[in-house]
Amino acid sequence: MSSNLIRFVGNHDIASEGKFLFEILSQLRNFGVGRLVTKNEWARKWPNNPSYMKILRAEPGMDRWLFEGKVYAEWVFRGKNLGVYEFSKDLNRSDWQLVHKHQEKSYTSCSTPMQELVLPDSFPLPPLQVHLSQKSARKNGMDEKSEPPKANSSSMYEEIDKNTLLDLYGNELPVKVEAWNVGPAVFQPRFNATTMRVEEQPTK
Repeated sequence: MSSNLIRFVGNHDIASEGKFLFEILSQLRNFGVGRLVTKNEWARKWPNNPSYMKILRAEPGMDRWLFEGKVYAEWVFRGKNLGVYEFSKDLNRSDWQLVHKHQEKSYTSCSTPMQELVLPDSFPLPPLQVHLSQKSARKNGMDEKSEPPKANSSSMYEEIDKNTLLDLYGNELPVKVEAWNVGPAVFQPRFNATTMRVEEQPTK
């Protein structure tokens, strides 16, 4: 008796909710030139700032699994047109999605693009670096010049708006998923030195 129940074992990969890029482009006319593609990662992190690529030219590597190749596309990242880029990395991630014709208008007409990134032009030096600089100046007979700080803070991260840096991560902060272990940590050697034998290959 067969069952239609599918049981998934292991951690869920959120980067596998789509297809390979060339898996999509190989099913379109002229390798999808003129069509829009996007990544689910962009939609999860910045749902209010649409990001997509307009395919201009596709050069598939014609390998067995459609992993390799190059794509030249007009990249719009978070509502800002960044120009034409060549994409040849991470094309084999199952995270790409085709933007349908009736959805293209909602992507191209972005009313809330990414804001300008404003960073401070200076930041306080770490205490150890200040101490070493003063020590080197006294050793070489140089005058020590010091100015009062523009902002009274104990960390360089307080010199900038924290929301500006957090906006670069979007709605997903980088995390590291560890495997679940039961019981105490145990070291198990991968190879046993007593049973491993090394045989020399005969020279030709």
